[in-house]
Amino acid sequence: MSLNNYPFTLYLSFFMSIHPFSLHQQGKVPSNGIEIYHQAFGDPQNPAILLTMGLDAQCTIWSPSFINPLVEAGFYVIRYDNRDIGLSTWIEDWQRSQPYSLEDMAKDAIGLLDVLGIEKAHVVGASMGGMISQRLAISYPERVLSLTSIMSSGYSFQVNVQPTFLGMLQAAAIPFLVRNVELKTKFTHFEVTVGNYLSVYRRLAGTAYPFNEAYFKELFHHNIIERKGQNPKAKIQQLSAIIASGSRLRELPKIKAPSLVLHGTADTLVPPVHAKTYAPYIPEHKLVWLEGVGHEIPRAIIPQVHQEMLELMS
Repeated sequence: MSLNNYPFTLYLSFFMSIHPFSLHQQGKVPSNGIEIYHQAFGDPQNPAILLTMGLDAQCTIWSPSFINPLVEAGFYVIRYDNRDIGLSTWIEDWQRSQPYSLEDMAKDAIGLLDVLGIEKAHVVGASMGGMISQRLAISYPERVLSLTSIMSSGYSFQVNVQPTFLGMLQAAAIPFLVRNVELKTKFTHFEVTVGNYLSVYRRLAGTAYPFNEAYFKELFHHNIIERKGQNPKAKIQQLSAIIASGSRLRELPKIKAPSLVLHGTADTLVPPVHAKTYAPYIPEHKLVWLEGVGHEIPRAIIPQVHQEMLELMS
């Protein structure tokens, strides 16, 4: 169904919900040998916040409800599509034997900041985006004002933090299988439909806040049908980057920026033990638990998240 068939007022309402009024600029820029699509909001003279999203997720998952209050607080906020997703370059010549890494994805972000003329930024990342943001803080300390790592991990496949024996087996087996076997599963051959993505995000929701079915249905319609930004290969290629990069636990002590670790207590995709494990490795950190929150940033929790972020960034 095309959005053209929707009542005009409904379409206009949704369009405004995904495009905040404070949009300053948008488009593709050359970065690290590819093109990165970005949108920037607010006054470019203000301190910058770089928002990095997670695995198989377009930058539009960073909602206006998340962005606009930061702009109103006096920040220049940039959200962008990682490589292999959205309107950024999709890597067509990807090889399982030579995957790109989180370091490569961090370089993509640095290249974007360079083009925008931003010397330093507060970096904020969710899930895989948190991993990329950690890598930015480790490899480019001179470019990072602060780090906010949300529902993320120091290494997703760390065997000794798994709560069950089955979990330990999976954590050990998945990297081996992804590196060496052509997998034909629902994960690697995921059909790109609004219904399928709704089903995935519904399962990521925690216990404290209801899943916003209507909002995400419209968002995925926009992302898949209108934006045409959901790459069916993103999952396996970005997952391979996570695996190829290995653990950051030994490098996290190098982070010089003040850091905030936010994690939901009801996160089943990246269980809370990950935050409990990696946060202490960061010298200047604050760990905040989001009660009943899953692998998500529900609208109702955003004020608490912003309060913690603004305290960090002040």
